[in-house]
Amino acid sequence: MSDKRMKFLNTHVDNLTMEEAVEEAKQLILKRKNSYVVTPNVDHIVKIEHDPLFREIYEGADLVLTDGKPLIWMSRLMGMPIKEKISGSDYFPEVCKMAAKEGFSVFLLGAAEGVAKKAAINLMKKYKNLKIAGVYSPSYTFETNAEEIANIIRKINRTKPDILCIGLGAPKQEKFYYKYRDLLHVPLTLHIGATIDFEAGVVKRAPKWVSNVGLEWFYRLMKEPRRLYRRYLLDDVEIVPIFFKYRNRMRIVEPKCCNILGVDIAVTNMRSVIHFLTKELEKLRGEYVCVSNVHTTVMAYNDPSYRVVQNSAAIAVPDGKPLSLICRLRGYRAAQRVAGPDLMPEILRLSEEKGYRHYFYGSTEQTLESLERNLRKNYPRLNIAGVCSPPFRKLTEEEDIETIKMINDSKPDFLWVGLGAPKQERWMYEHRGKINAVMLGVGAAFDFHAGTAKRAPKWMQEFYLEWLYRLIQDPKRLLGRYVRSNAQFIWLILTGH
Repeated sequence: MSDKRMKFLNTHVDNLTMEEAVEEAKQLILKRKNSYVVTPNVDHIVKIEHDPLFREIYEGADLVLTDGKPLIWMSRLMGMPIKEKISGSDYFPEVCKMAAKEGFSVFLLGAAEGVAKKAAINLMKKYKNLKIAGVYSPSYTFETNAEEIANIIRKINRTKPDILCIGLGAPKQEKFYYKYRDLLHVPLTLHIGATIDFEAGVVKRAPKWVSNVGLEWFYRLMKEPRRLYRRYLLDDVEIVPIFFKYRNRMRIVEPKCCNILGVDIAVTNMRSVIHFLTKELEKLRGEYVCVSNVHTTVMAYNDPSYRVVQNSAAIAVPDGKPLSLICRLRGYRAAQRVAGPDLMPEILRLSEEKGYRHYFYGSTEQTLESLERNLRKNYPRLNIAGVCSPPFRKLTEEEDIETIKMINDSKPDFLWVGLGAPKQERWMYEHRGKINAVMLGVGAAFDFHAGTAKRAPKWMQEFYLEWLYRLIQDPKRLLGRYVRSNAQFIWLILTGH
């Protein structure tokens, strides 16, 4: 993962020039770990929106390079311009040039029978010292043939390439690699679609000027209308609503408040919250953030002391989708959900670049061990200042003083509190001004990112059913809470409270 990764639409991209992207490839090879590169275009963005596995593959990629002028234009309209279009078909020859210079070998997997071999010959003519470790053109339905898959893996591993280039089309190529990546001993894998055909000369690529004006898709459509009309003229049209959906989420909005049942819920979005917390970090030290949902809002309505806790926060963000919906229904169109389990990785990802330090307080020792292990794996440059699993009883005054000193001595910028509501909010309120960090109460986010609990699928989150998924997972503990809280919330809202 480069240090220039940024959130873009429904995924992330590495905002690099071609030169920087080639250097990143070189460094990934030298690390000798299984790394992979993806190049999102409009079609990929649309697929990510509906395919959880494809989204997961993109989230785990070591390098995400933007393929397609339309995406470059969208980034500019969103006020976060991507430096350069880097398509797989342009990136691949540059990587080959670097490989020839550095002595790295390349394996080509994909295209029709004989095409990969022809591409290899052309590449070796173009780059004199390029080493082609091997080529293989699999059968069209190879992914259903266990014997052929085993043969492909053996062939690749036997030739020991430094770079594996897979040209099977998306998402087939990405899903094949992701499924078998632990069996493939290759430092770097590129997913390059039709590039093998281009290099072999069996398919003609669009002229440079056509690509520069963003019409390469139209050129390909004219070449293969029967195969591509559905993708380009039907499926990929969805990029327009996707753009507007995520543009609203990414636009920086100054926090305003919508009062829901007596609780001041911030009218904001993910990017705005991150901007607010990082820009005002020094001013916010000692303050806290409430991640509010239907349950905590109803509790605050019923308990004036807890309402004070909620409203004393530096910001109370709408973790629950119903809260952001109520805000929009009341005229705050910019309101978006900011869930604790989503906020945490966004800030952690930024922290790798900015060097922010983090402390994790709450949950069990087992969960914290798993959480720390996963975070160090997913964010290798993250500064973890410390972790602490407190006893499930109230601390004595001496223990509390010792805890405050322990946390402050580790000098965190952000203190993540996972004690569950309302305990975590009351704890942060009681320690306001005592802890020299921004405190964020994120509840079950510890369990989700530790892997000790599973979060609801994306479609359930989008349809306001995350509460139902959690209820099914833990009915004994949550049945009473959700029946009472949800019913009361609906009644109070419908009766004009």
